[in-house]
Amino acid sequence: MDNINIFLSKTESMRNGYLKMLDRADLDFKGKWLKHFGFLPNFFKEIYSVCNGTKPEINEQVFFDFIPGFRLMQVDEIIEKYEKEFINNIEFKIIIPFLADYASNYYAYAIKSDIECIVLVEDDEIEIIHYDISSFWKTIIAFYDEDVYYLDEDGYLSYDFEKECYVGRKYNSEIDYWK
Repeated sequence: MDNINIFLSKTESMRNGYLKMLDRADLDFKGKWLKHFGFLPNFFKEIYSVCNGTKPEINEQVFFDFIPGFRLMQVDEIIEKYEKEFINNIEFKIIIPFLADYASNYYAYAIKSDIECIVLVEDDEIEIIHYDISSFWKTIIAFYDEDVYYLDEDGYLSYDFEKECYVGRKYNSEIDYWK
């Protein structure tokens, strides 16, 4: 469970008050999850044991982002979105969205050929961006450590595109998305 805590610590250091905007962990999230999906990946157990994401409408928009442009979805919202949009996917064994933007694009946990990965779902296109869960965490934590993420003049989380590509390639060199 260290990855989420390391990431949230770095987020809070840059954006004092972010942790207060996250909803508390849903004590029944494991039951809800198992009822709908039949299994609970460690990836989701790690995140949702700590918090229940950010509501789609929050008062302080500077705390909207988990990563630039994408909000950490809440458990009930994940289940609803999965049932409406992802349950019939045939390319992957399963795709479960967990980060959402305002344009209905998602970062999602996926399983393909029995391998856990992270995909970006953008305009109905699905692209693998991390071949394993560890690479996802290493990459987004490195984005803080290597100054990819920064606060813009209005206090919103932003990123340096060139640095993002460079750091992303360092941790995901075999993935076309980062080339």
